[in-house]
Amino acid sequence: MRSFIYLLIVVYLFSSAVDACDRCLHRSKAAYFSSASALSSGACAYGPMATRFFAGHIAAAIPSIYKDGAGCGACFQVRCKNPKLCSSKGTIVMVTDLNTSNQTDLVLSSRAFRAMAKPVVGADKYLLKQGIVDVEYQRVPCNYGKRNLNVRVEEASKKPNYLVIKLLYQGGQTEVVGIDIARVGSSQWSYMTRSHGAVWATDKVPTGALQFRFTVTGGYDGKTVWSKRVLPANWKAGMIYDTGVQITDIAQEGCDTCGHIWN
Repeated sequence: MRSFIYLLIVVYLFSSAVDACDRCLHRSKAAYFSSASALSSGACAYGPMATRFFAGHIAAAIPSIYKDGAGCGACFQVRCKNPKLCSSKGTIVMVTDLNTSNQTDLVLSSRAFRAMAKPVVGADKYLLKQGIVDVEYQRVPCNYGKRNLNVRVEEASKKPNYLVIKLLYQGGQTEVVGIDIARVGSSQWSYMTRSHGAVWATDKVPTGALQFRFTVTGGYDGKTVWSKRVLPANWKAGMIYDTGVQITDIAQEGCDTCGHIWN
């Protein structure tokens, strides 16, 4: 049964990958939020932590990028197309919210929006005045250096029967589409379901210290990342725990228009 469910996940993500073509170059428009707090309360449920990622260079993205929450934490390189105002480098943003507007693919934090400007005095402020600009964007790997994937136990958790977690610092260029948990040393796994955004939950919580298996998939490839010890037996809500593993995989996609933005 588990294999069948995994197959369905891979098929679903393959279809999504073909539609969204993450690594392809996309041309659209981008706007910005005047207040970072708007993105802090975003659909991915990162809360105030959102502004700490990538120096506050964060974004709300359209449904084909958000992917019902699987796209939370994905990184994109974005540059605006006005050569008089914008640098050729652009900036990297992390998805923290869902953009329901039909006017733009991305809505950036004002800090990220300004970072697309040329390094000339006043250029960033003039760029802000434009409000909406033409952009090119493309998914890139998220790089957190030596930082491991972290799990935050959410306040909604109720010991001993209900566990809610949020994934933090998910590197690479894939999505986590499945999570299993088991007591350390046990082979009796139970699955978690995505509650919303980057948040997962289960009402089948084993006793004792917990190990995790993360199903990571993107494009054609899928794999399982096993963290042998994540939560101690006395896990507490509000605490962040190091999984001891990093996710650095790069999605492999087959799309004819893939290529790097920066020529």
